[in-house]
Amino acid sequence: MSDFIQLVLTQLTVPPGDLIYYIVLVFVVASALQSAFNHWRASEFPQSRRAFIGLGILLCAQILMFLLSGLGWQELLDPKSVLPPLDRAFLAFGIVWVTWLYAFPEPNRLADAAATLLSMFIITALGLSLISWNQQIANPESATLSYNLTTDDLVWQVGSLLLTLLGMAVLFIRKPDGMWYGIILMLLCFAGHLGQLLIGLEGDYPGIVRLAYMAAFPILLTLPQRFSSIPGVEVAQPVKPTTRKQDLTGRPERRRYSTDPKTFHALLAVAAENNSTKMSQAITRAIAQTMLADLCFMIYLTDENKQMVIAGGYDLIREESLDGGPLSKNAIPMLANSIQRGRPLRLPASSTSADIKGLADILGLSNPGHILYVPILTPDKETLGGILLLSPYSDRTWSAEDQAFLSNIATSLVPIIQRNQRVSRLEEENSLSKAQATDLERRIRELTSQLETARNEAEQNRPDDIASLRAAQEESQFIIEHLQNENAELRAGKNLTPNQAEQELNDTLLEVATLQNQLAEARMKLDELEKGHIATKNTEQAEVIASISQELRQPLSSIVGYTDLLLGESVGILGALQRKFVDRIKVSTERIRSLTDDMIQITTLATDLNELKPESVDLNSIIDNAMSYTSSQIREKNISIHLEVPKSPTSIHADREALQQILIHLLQNAGAATPFEGTIRLKVQTRSEDGMEYILIQVTDMGGGIAPEDLPRVFTRLYRADNVLIQGVGDTGVGLSIAKTLTEAQQGRIWVESNMGQGATFSVLLPISGEKLAEKQKRK
Repeated sequence: MSDFIQLVLTQLTVPPGDLIYYIVLVFVVASALQSAFNHWRASEFPQSRRAFIGLGILLCAQILMFLLSGLGWQELLDPKSVLPPLDRAFLAFGIVWVTWLYAFPEPNRLADAAATLLSMFIITALGLSLISWNQQIANPESATLSYNLTTDDLVWQVGSLLLTLLGMAVLFIRKPDGMWYGIILMLLCFAGHLGQLLIGLEGDYPGIVRLAYMAAFPILLTLPQRFSSIPGVEVAQPVKPTTRKQDLTGRPERRRYSTDPKTFHALLAVAAENNSTKMSQAITRAIAQTMLADLCFMIYLTDENKQMVIAGGYDLIREESLDGGPLSKNAIPMLANSIQRGRPLRLPASSTSADIKGLADILGLSNPGHILYVPILTPDKETLGGILLLSPYSDRTWSAEDQAFLSNIATSLVPIIQRNQRVSRLEEENSLSKAQATDLERRIRELTSQLETARNEAEQNRPDDIASLRAAQEESQFIIEHLQNENAELRAGKNLTPNQAEQELNDTLLEVATLQNQLAEARMKLDELEKGHIATKNTEQAEVIASISQELRQPLSSIVGYTDLLLGESVGILGALQRKFVDRIKVSTERIRSLTDDMIQITTLATDLNELKPESVDLNSIIDNAMSYTSSQIREKNISIHLEVPKSPTSIHADREALQQILIHLLQNAGAATPFEGTIRLKVQTRSEDGMEYILIQVTDMGGGIAPEDLPRVFTRLYRADNVLIQGVGDTGVGLSIAKTLTEAQQGRIWVESNMGQGATFSVLLPISGEKLAEKQKRK
């Protein structure tokens, strides 16, 4: 090594020459930071903002190192014990963040997390290195030890080499814009660390590394310009008044917006269009003509702003309309965030941008070019959607002037879009009205058929009791014919406006509802007449079954009592196997007793339904009692119950005993269907339907689900006589039938939903106020 090079390297490692090294790095990073800030203000690109943040972190690190070095030069701190390890740590820190700046110009959470973790690892290694170095120099024999010749320095140099290799690999894999600038910078840093390892000059600071970094860091000045030097980019100039089609420099004025007649015709098409799809295509055509944009798309938010769809688009180059389609949030993260928040966005055509790649895949383009998105906001700042401009053919970048111009266009589109949305809703309501009219005809035919059947059955059973119903039937028949005539007129069309058609249809549906109530009452009276004959025949049989069931209770109670006595070990100690057998005897006996109770309840159910007494019931106490009643069955299979109930006490106006029985049967069925060590979920919540408040009780098991063809028979009494085994149902065929009868007796609904391979959910919906049940009891 020549004396001159040796002198230069020495000057870079000893004060005050080492301050020159830090001043150069600070000046270079500060210049790059200023350039990034100016580019960010001019373009508002998120890449420029990210470059500004990364360069700010590097500048803070270099300033801190410059200050510490100056304090060491003035002997305000011990430079020997602190600065050498700190210098190596800041070199490694710089490699990490330079890689982050070049390889990840767009927001990337994984890259941000990796850079942060590596920085924390370097800080941890710095702490360990400081401890090791101070222990070494504490020894008087090693007081003059050179840090460049220590194992600590070897570890730092090898680590820095690995970080530079990793940075070059990441840059080569991702291939971002300006990739080769980053690779050249990394190669210079790599050469410096490799030279320090091979030559190994004495001293506390690596002069070769510092020289390499002074040569490499000026390349950072290219970082902010990566997205402004794309071919075809033109910087927007302020608009200045002139009387000629020339700017103040005498050059022809650049044509940014169209005055072509096609634009005027496109705007006329927007005003005349009512169809939403065609209107979106007309709007995008007009905007593409006006803005001279290669591609223009209209984006709408649907499903309470959770889903995004392209309503339509226009290709200015090919002069053809484009169809719409859905947009995936994951494919366009930055654009999706701007759409949902109602914020504008400008993105350059970056090779590493997830949004650019996502749009290319969605639209079938190799490169969608530069992006400009402007939201369509109502005066109340509500987002209706947005306008997306792309430049895949002309490679035109979008300036702040373009964004402001497009924002003005978007504001003027608000009343047009709102009008079209109202028309679309009206068309949907009109289509629904037509569908309801068709359904109304079908229901009228069914009601007529049911009424005729009921009349025939009643005449066969009790002709003398039908006379009182004939007047109601004839009146109902007259109303049906009247509704048919009105419906025919409605379908034929009477030049009605959509609002008039909707009003007439609502009046018709109201009359049909009244008719249904009258027919339902007539049907109930006929059913009562039929049951009057059958009830007399079945009363004696029911009394016999109830009597036998009552007699069975006594021996069953004795068996349960003796098993409790054995389990209590008051008559002797039981072995583990004996206790297991006695437990099974008890569970089986309690199951028989439960079935006996079901038998008694089935035989007396008709009488009990007439004696329902609605009252205010605390639902939490009902749940506690039901869980206590089924605890033995649950404990036998080691099943856990997951409760989801409101925190505040929930009250319902219902029959206490009936509600208790419903919940017990549902829990017993879930316990029987759920496998060993499974889970049962009991969920209670309130629900509003048709202006009334309801309580929804849901019991979910893990029984594997019920086949779709078996679902209609789940609540049918004695269904197991036809099919011995039904997968996913643990009930014997009686309990669920009782639960259904008791639920419907209280004007509620019960149903089952099943997912094959998972389980079934039994749901009970009961009115909270109990007004329907009270009215039913009053009619009886």
